Amino acid sequence: MSAHKWSYVNDLEAVVLMSYIFVGFQKRWLGTNIILITPPPIDEDGRLLHPYVENASGLPERTNEAAGAYAKACVAIARQCGILVVDLWTKMQEFPGWQKAYLSDGLHLTQGGNRIVFEEVIAKLREAGLSLETLPVDLPRFDQIDYNDPVKAFEY
Repeated sequence: MSAHKWSYVNDLEAVVLMSYIFVGFQKRWLGTNIILITPPPIDEDGRLLHPYVENASGLPERTNEAAGAYAKACVAIARQCGILVVDLWTKMQEFPGWQKAYLSDGLHLTQGGNRIVFEEVIAKLREAGLSLETLPVDLPRFDQIDYNDPVKAFEY
């Protein structure tokens, strides 16, 4: 991982922290589906054009290499923990011109970038056997709510 001054957590620390978090989730909420989403790629030229603060170094505060290292760590921990993973870092870079199509400032997602996230998450939910058609309804329908006593419709 890059030793750039803006780096906060190294790869090993990230893997250890993520594993604690996900093992904790799995123990606390049995049967819960967890989807880990990797960071998107970084367009370093875009970051230089849109820095957070004045940047005299001429270097982007984030690099695609560092984002890739985090993404690989995310994928590894997801596999180790048996968690579904959406690898945005890899998926977005499969498309020519991803830098401008999916990132507004080299980091934040455009509408197209958000579309990729949506489509990939929906695909993972379906892979887990979850879809709008298969989820049970756990709230009352609008026509089942008594307007004089709406709380009654939510009592189980």
